[in-house]
Amino acid sequence: MTISYRLYDVFADEPFAGTPIAVVMADVLLDDAVKTRITAELGCSETVFVDPSNPASPFAVYNGQGKTSFGAHTTLAAAARAFELGYGKQAEGYSEYLLQDGGLSVNTFRDASGHGAGGLTLFARHFDFTTDRFVPELSDIARALNTEVKHLAYSRYKPRLVAVDTPVLVVPMTRPDHVVAARLDTGQWAPLLSEIYATAILLVAPGSVGGRAHFHGRLVTPHYEAAACPPIGSVIPEFIAYLCCCEGTAIGTHTTSIDRGHPAARQSLIHIEFDYRGGQQAKCRIGGNVVLMAEGQFVYP
Repeated sequence: MTISYRLYDVFADEPFAGTPIAVVMADVLLDDAVKTRITAELGCSETVFVDPSNPASPFAVYNGQGKTSFGAHTTLAAAARAFELGYGKQAEGYSEYLLQDGGLSVNTFRDASGHGAGGLTLFARHFDFTTDRFVPELSDIARALNTEVKHLAYSRYKPRLVAVDTPVLVVPMTRPDHVVAARLDTGQWAPLLSEIYATAILLVAPGSVGGRAHFHGRLVTPHYEAAACPPIGSVIPEFIAYLCCCEGTAIGTHTTSIDRGHPAARQSLIHIEFDYRGGQQAKCRIGGNVVLMAEGQFVYP
């Protein structure tokens, strides 16, 4: 018996970029333990499983510990496979699919009018957010990031604590190379947690390493190596909330983009559109290219 799978690079404009996510067609009954072992075997941080016998809710996500929730990368990978399988509503140059998993319902889309050969895959979200402008002093943040105060904050962009799914300290820097060079000093970071509660720091700067985005972003936490550039899809809602609460952000619809990584690492490009109507709510569309990298089969006993 064989089980087929596809490997996608998500938020990637070219092969060997973005974040690799596998999608497995579970044409046979697989229990949670087997799905978890398959995920580990594939070597991806998360794997999407498709159960064709459950057309109302065929998609589920697993990581190395078991079933988990959908995030930005797995949502786009699932949507890409759904469109390949002909799920949802199809129209010339445009497709729509309602992704459901338990109580989760997410509208996903594919716009084939541009943004690469496969078209842009997106999902929509409406969220509430909270913000707090009372954050550590710039000098303390600079020490924690092993950088200089002059590299932090610019124009109307100041450090701020924001929360949608998780509390994140957003720290604007003046240039992308300062974002790449920053190194978190956990000894300096730990005392700051007595002033704020944040699970991670999102560093952002105007411009991009690849020259294709409005911003460059990098997620740093004590859980990653100092030089790591992990995926940032999970904190894009917090980044949007940050933009909403920046001084001078106008009421209306805004379009921007952010990239992640550098020439020595996998680079991602995330397209963002958000509607801000004031207050602490926003609607957004988050998207990127999904590149099919490989197809294969498991020989399952």
